[in-house]
Amino acid sequence: MKVFFRTINPIVAWVLQSRLHRLISFQLMLLEITGRRSGRIFRIPVSYAKQSGGLVCLTLGENLWWRNLQDCASATIIYRGQRQLAPVQLVVNDAKTIAQEMRMLIAHNPVDALFAGIRLNFKLEPNAADLAVAATRHVVLRFEL
Repeated sequence: MKVFFRTINPIVAWVLQSRLHRLISFQLMLLEITGRRSGRIFRIPVSYAKQSGGLVCLTLGENLWWRNLQDCASATIIYRGQRQLAPVQLVVNDAKTIAQEMRMLIAHNPVDALFAGIRLNFKLEPNAADLAVAATRHVVLRFEL
């Protein structure tokens, strides 16, 4: 899966920054994160769901890039073709909250369940056991708009 994302992410990032962003920006946005040690800029496409004046995203805890946001008050996002600085809050090691956010994200975009390893029933509702396991492996990122 990592090889797939390494191949596809630069293409998706380019589309999200272009005039073609409307093709995918209803479900994906782009994070621009500066590495704490390297100073390198990382552009990471992420799926999101809109929630009460903000955006919610998920990533696996084993992914290293989100750790660059731990000491940051805000991050640059490209949301629906617009670059903006957005305050960010991380939710780590809170399985109950993460499971609630995952449920909401899956309702917005059921494909997220596939990437999180969560089976869906015929009503596109997440399997409770899969959701509980996935919640212990993920981190939630909340961005204020």
